[in-house]
Amino acid sequence: MESNKKTRTLFILNQGAWMGLSLSAFFYLRHLLGLMQSSGAELVSWAIYAGFVYFTIKNYRDRFLEGTISYGQGLWAGTRVGLWAGIVLGAYLFTFFKFIDPGYLEEMVVNIQEAYLQSGMSEKLVEDMDEIMRTSMTPGMMIFSGILTVGFGSFFFALILSAFLKKEGDPFQQVMKNID
Repeated sequence: MESNKKTRTLFILNQGAWMGLSLSAFFYLRHLLGLMQSSGAELVSWAIYAGFVYFTIKNYRDRFLEGTISYGQGLWAGTRVGLWAGIVLGAYLFTFFKFIDPGYLEEMVVNIQEAYLQSGMSEKLVEDMDEIMRTSMTPGMMIFSGILTVGFGSFFFALILSAFLKKEGDPFQQVMKNID
């Protein structure tokens, strides 16, 4: 039983790592191609989320739970894979903004400041917000942001996909298994 639990945990961690690496690679590709603001590219990101959550829940059910999975188990598996992927993506984003292209972060901050000023915010308020934005670019905050973003996205897809992937076993067999 303990070995099965470790294997299941390793499966979730493995799927989360691959999901995080896939999202990181896609982020870098979007950056190289200049598609950071593209809604089509954002749809591809959501497809990566949905694909990994679907694959994880389905394989978790079939490989570890003998073809049956409750809604809650599916939701938990899909959410856990997203939380782990968020850690991986957050670490990558910190590395990207700190070492790969630090100028991109500055450009992004300037664009946000201009948008705030054009919307009628005072310069003092924009300066205060600038300080907050810059302090949020620490490794811990980047990882926390990744966990929230990817974790919530995965939770959203797991809410939907778990309803379609759940399979209840035969209630009689479940009771009899507990008796043995």
